[in-house]
Amino acid sequence: MGRGKTMAKIIPIDVIKGISGKFGSKSNTYFATNSSSNKIRIANISNPYKGPATERQIAQQERFAARQEAITTWLNANKPNQNNGDKGSEEYQYAQKLKRQYGLSSITQVLYKYMDNNNMIHLPEGGNNAGPSGGGSGWG
Repeated sequence: MGRGKTMAKIIPIDVIKGISGKFGSKSNTYFATNSSSNKIRIANISNPYKGPATERQIAQQERFAARQEAITTWLNANKPNQNNGDKGSEEYQYAQKLKRQYGLSSITQVLYKYMDNNNMIHLPEGGNNAGPSGGGSGWG
């Protein structure tokens, strides 16, 4: 490239940004879009497992569902709304600060990072963990 010239930045159109998951019912091609970086990844599964889920797989699915439910409960209690204001609760704002600090793409990643084995979210000291919707209150 010559001096002063830069390559064009390609930003996917909205239709492409929204693609996520399996492409077609008989295809083994999957799309994943990172909403914060706008990067799209395409993967093909060459030998997908077709048998029934094992006991360990079922247990993992149940653990994931319980963790996801705890995250959803915490977010619903702390996200911006009429009760928590335009920026959300103090805990939500602190989680957002941690998200930026760690360079994570979503607040959910912060909550998973600070979730214990009992699905309780404990944000580190430095945030306000007091009150019924506090990070250390054990939502989940």
